[in-house]
Amino acid sequence: MLCSREPGEGVRLRSGFTLVELIAVIGIIAVLVAMFFVVNRSLPARAEGPQCMANMRGIHTALAAYIQDRGQWPQEPENIEDNQHAMEDWWLAEMKPYGIGLESWQCPSVKRLVTSKRKDGRPKLHYTPSMFDAHPSTPYRWSTQPWLIEIGNMHGQGAFICFPDGSIRPMDEIVGR
Repeated sequence: MLCSREPGEGVRLRSGFTLVELIAVIGIIAVLVAMFFVVNRSLPARAEGPQCMANMRGIHTALAAYIQDRGQWPQEPENIEDNQHAMEDWWLAEMKPYGIGLESWQCPSVKRLVTSKRKDGRPKLHYTPSMFDAHPSTPYRWSTQPWLIEIGNMHGQGAFICFPDGSIRPMDEIVGR
């Protein structure tokens, strides 16, 4: 026997959400917002990585031109080796004729994140050049001897390292992490 219902009889249409559904939706939104903030914090550092690498390549090119012009790696004066500020000023002066100014020595991530500045208000240099002797081929002698090392792990892959061939790799890649 077939039973038929009249329209609207015994069927209740629900309008709105139950409390459990509302709590579930709010929970999902909270998780998505939290994930966004975690990802968003690392995005600027990753986006600034290419600019940092471009800075290092520019310094590498200037160092190669310096070696070609003067027949040796830049030799820091002995009287400044214990004075960080004097050493930074010396490197700036040595590389300036090759088009490498203060902006080239600064990683955008370090500038954004680190508030430590010198007394004169100028940020510190963010790349450390290696020291080589005055023999013209020494900087090229070992392919794994870095020319420049970035200070800190600013891009989430370990410090960037610039090699004699101009390649730049993060520390994590070099040590196999």
